[in-house]
Amino acid sequence: MTTNNIKVILFDLGNVLVRIDFDAFPNGLGLYTEEQRASFQKPIGGLWRLYETGQMTTDEFLEKLHAIFNGRFSKDQLLQAWNNIIVGDNKEIFPLVYKAGQHYRTAILSNTSPSHWEKVLRTSALVQSIPHHFTSFTIGTMKPDRAVYDYVISSLQVRPEEIFFIDDIQENVDGAIAARMRGVVFKNPKQVEQILFRE
Repeated sequence: MTTNNIKVILFDLGNVLVRIDFDAFPNGLGLYTEEQRASFQKPIGGLWRLYETGQMTTDEFLEKLHAIFNGRFSKDQLLQAWNNIIVGDNKEIFPLVYKAGQHYRTAILSNTSPSHWEKVLRTSALVQSIPHHFTSFTIGTMKPDRAVYDYVISSLQVRPEEIFFIDDIQENVDGAIAARMRGVVFKNPKQVEQILFRE
């Protein structure tokens, strides 16, 4: 893979820059088994997408969750459990992000919700060090929708082929490539460093 003429390194957030654990939400509510979770998964999945595309506020999201669980948990309990999905910085990627910042512009593109993003901005020194942020809830749609990548390209004012996208999900990288960016499915920092900084 050639990386000539790259100007921007565009990082995904979850499981690239920041460690996430989707089980932390149900676990935080004491729902540990598939049987305990089964009746809630489908309605929560629909809500999650609306929330991450900016179609409802955090208060509206919590109100709907509260109803799905028939008032079993308080809104504070639900918010805390939801935010537990964000575990913390992926410390292994620090050197790569620092090195990338010395040679390229750096940016983040994430499918995320307002409350998760607020937690990340509050707790992640790594995310705070990256100057450009693009989130699904502000753009109004999610990767791998073509509109997401077009929005980023237009905002950064570079040609798509000058952006190198790093995401842990194949379909999101495929979406970026379809928009004429370059990209790779993230496995580990060394893999990406070998692509970007060949001796």
